[in-house]
Amino acid sequence: MRGLIVAAGEGRRMRPITYWRPKPLVPVADAPIIVHIIRGFVAAGVTDICIVVGHLRDQLTAALADGSPWGANLTYRVQEVPRGTADAVLLARDFLSNGPFLLSWGDILVPPAHYRRVVEAAPGADGVLSVNEVEDPWEGAAVYTRGDFVERVIEKPPPGTSTTNFNNAGIFVLPPDILEIASRLKPSPRGELELPQAIDVLLARGARLRAVEVHGYWSDVARPTTVLSMNAQVIEHLSGGTWIDPSAQISPAAQLLPPVYVGPKVRIEAKARIGPAVSLHENCAVGAGARLSHAIFLSECSLGADSVVSAAYLDTGVELPPGTRLPGDLSKPFLFPPTR
Repeated sequence: MRGLIVAAGEGRRMRPITYWRPKPLVPVADAPIIVHIIRGFVAAGVTDICIVVGHLRDQLTAALADGSPWGANLTYRVQEVPRGTADAVLLARDFLSNGPFLLSWGDILVPPAHYRRVVEAAPGADGVLSVNEVEDPWEGAAVYTRGDFVERVIEKPPPGTSTTNFNNAGIFVLPPDILEIASRLKPSPRGELELPQAIDVLLARGARLRAVEVHGYWSDVARPTTVLSMNAQVIEHLSGGTWIDPSAQISPAAQLLPPVYVGPKVRIEAKARIGPAVSLHENCAVGAGARLSHAIFLSECSLGADSVVSAAYLDTGVELPPGTRLPGDLSKPFLFPPTR
């Protein structure tokens, strides 16, 4: 089975971060969102993966390259103009046409084991559609099921109208027939070719799509606030709370409050207090007596001594001087663009 990751969108709700960084490269815990997806594909036995890129595509291809660090073999297709999700899938038609394929949107976070569950659910069905339970699926797509199988999917239903709590979770196994269907679609009212339209046709033809529920966390990491909240959940799930690279230098007098990720060559000085819900990436430094919580620092960032910072996202190379005071609110986090 081959894999496809659609990572071409602009990520408008993630602005301003996506002005300078494509959404799939936004880090959560130890790695960018799309790396978590690639790891999940590989763990499910899907190593030949095509990624459809668009917005800030050079950053994505440079960061991911051939995929070998994660045991993947990556190839790319470019969506020059955002014409919709079905159009993105069709760009990989030559890559996918030999059989069923595993598909994920490029901004989905689920426990790594879910991808294997999806692949293992495919035999005996024409495909698989992942679902997650929500209070009201009006922001996504309402999925109605009969037993273990999908009966119908309603894209963005009006709030309060759905009688199901299942939402389309954005991870699928689809048959090659979907490519022929997608090629015949007419643009939606938004002027795009939408994959849910093709899935509707597939279901109308009598295809049996098995519904597989996500267990644990799920997010499409829509906004900067979501990045910080998911950072805590993913660290907790993957490490049990505290994840420290062996090359990190942490003073015995520093305090770590889980969940915390401390990456390679990070330096934390005496009496600093880190956590909860903090990720410090490669070569970050935290000065003596500093307090840091609910934050993500990308590589080469630093926080000066005796600072107090909460609810912050610092992209590469940001330096906050000693005595900085940023007592943030998770509903309105501080966001710093890269300096290098």
